Amino acid sequence: MPKKVVLIAVGVFVATAVIVWQVQDRRGLQRGAELSALYCSTCHVEPSPDILPRRSWAAALGYMGYWLGIDNIDYLDDAPEFVRLNVSSRLEVLERDGVYPAAPLLNDGEWALLRRYYMRAAPSEPLPQVGKPALNRNLERFQVFRTSYRQPLAITTMVHVRPPAQEIYIGDSLAQLLTVLDGNGQIRTSRQFRPAISPVDIQFVGETAYLGSIGDLLAQQEASARPAHISALTLVDGSIADATSEVVLEDLFRMADIEVADLNGDGRLDFIVCGFGSITGSVAWYEALEGGDYREHVLLPLPGAVKARTHDFNDDGLLDIMVLVSDAREGLHVLVNRGGGDFDLQTIFETHSAYGHTFLELHDFNGDGLMDALAVNGDNVDSDPYNTSKNYHGLRIYLNRGDLQFEEAWFYPMYGAFIARAADFDADGDLDIAAVSFYPDFTDPLRESFAYLENQGGLEFAPSTSDELNNGRWMTMDIGDVDGDADVDVVLGGSYLEIGLFGDPELYDALVESGESVLILKNTLN
Repeated sequence: MPKKVVLIAVGVFVATAVIVWQVQDRRGLQRGAELSALYCSTCHVEPSPDILPRRSWAAALGYMGYWLGIDNIDYLDDAPEFVRLNVSSRLEVLERDGVYPAAPLLNDGEWALLRRYYMRAAPSEPLPQVGKPALNRNLERFQVFRTSYRQPLAITTMVHVRPPAQEIYIGDSLAQLLTVLDGNGQIRTSRQFRPAISPVDIQFVGETAYLGSIGDLLAQQEASARPAHISALTLVDGSIADATSEVVLEDLFRMADIEVADLNGDGRLDFIVCGFGSITGSVAWYEALEGGDYREHVLLPLPGAVKARTHDFNDDGLLDIMVLVSDAREGLHVLVNRGGGDFDLQTIFETHSAYGHTFLELHDFNGDGLMDALAVNGDNVDSDPYNTSKNYHGLRIYLNRGDLQFEEAWFYPMYGAFIARAADFDADGDLDIAAVSFYPDFTDPLRESFAYLENQGGLEFAPSTSDELNNGRWMTMDIGDVDGDADVDVVLGGSYLEIGLFGDPELYDALVESGESVLILKNTLN
């Protein structure tokens, strides 16, 4: 056979093989997408591949595989040790709680196709933030004040400003302390209680302070054992120094938030508890009964609730409950109070499971008399141990359009955003916003750990920050007039956990060394 003919034949063969491979590859990716739609949407909204870069998907898919009965994570052999440990630890939790399937839900070939679909379709790098306004690095609105409060390794899980007493209540889950500072940051009193406390929320009603304790903050093995509790602290002369403590609710799911309200109009104060849980959790209403007992009513049998806020959204004289959920089926919901202890669930929206909701407030931002929602999302490491920057993290205002219809009207991109509080900080008649990030872009020395967003009108906000605040890591924040000068101040609580910084131990050590347990940002208005 002539050489030219042979070369042509070889070329035809190679071209045909390439075409066959391309067809098979497209079919494989299409099948992977079909498997994603079939399996990934059973527990949460089906995620788009572009929400994570490839290396983050590799870790996240390892965790997701456990839910499908697949425990082989050999494909993570080349990943850092902290990634493998993060993923493998999840298997123990699923097995312990009896939700690991007895047999795989799909075969090895199908699992490989599903994983390949995400790994091929995902971007190589995280998608950048879009539409973020320039950040002024001169924080004129506030002056930074240090306090006398110090913890060797602060894990500040609660900050609460009590303006009438010009007091700041600080809860530390590692030291298991409740500490009270005055308006100048000087310690008034500091106490431990029995049972031990891990404070995440406190509500004052007259001379009683209801203190919510999450239990073990970090140990997932305890998450479904319901170790959390609520104590009633009976104040003496308005102080916790000699307060007595009584547990009023115990055996709660890993609790993130409490709300005290009379939901059924019987004159007794009930509790709304967000039991974040782990595999198991719920939003429950604890009805106060005669004699001091409580009856549990599970309103939303889902894990991951982070905040519940009450408001009469339909103007029928009954308090409804808005709930923000940050696990599996993440989203915003309203539990509509129908009276007689009955509630109807109305879902405002659901998001994909990497969204990371963390905080919720209710305000009327546009002055139309309807209560709007300010929601924050930035929780970042549950299924992505790399602390990957996510362009969908940040602050959002959802305007109430009536009839329980809410429209996203404003978004401020902020990596790892954790808490946002709205108030008229500059006394010009509209609502400004202060926000902190627990998972900022630590690779950027000019990271955004705190932002003050001054309202310019028409839902336009001008952001500013101070690089001085990057020396701390802020998990908690509250606002209020701490010094009695009739303006709104900010208090930041530092939590120096290694989570999110596994890949940069030097930076973690530097933050532990330089970070403040608590900082006060005093408003310069007055």
